[in-house]
Amino acid sequence: MTEWNTTDQIIYRNQAAGTIGPFTLRGGSYWIETAGTGTGTVDLQKLGPDGSTYTARITQITATAGQQTISLPPGTYRWVVVTFTANYLEITRIPTAVE
Repeated sequence: MTEWNTTDQIIYRNQAAGTIGPFTLRGGSYWIETAGTGTGTVDLQKLGPDGSTYTARITQITATAGQQTISLPPGTYRWVVVTFTANYLEITRIPTAVE
């Protein structure tokens, strides 16, 4: 059995465009916030059951700064950033009272 005693949080600061990750999330509700310079897109992708193919969970974030809450299953994830520069990416699990 795995016990989590820290916040499930991944933060990348001042990243260039490209594939960022992979990283593991334990699943649940997450706060996602992105900020970048210029124009482009940001996708959050999850590793599929075949162990090699990533599928989109959040697609085409186009604002230079934005945030949202999303439910995600446990798994391996990565960010894919196209053309934005100086990217700041945060994903933080929102704790619930029943844990």
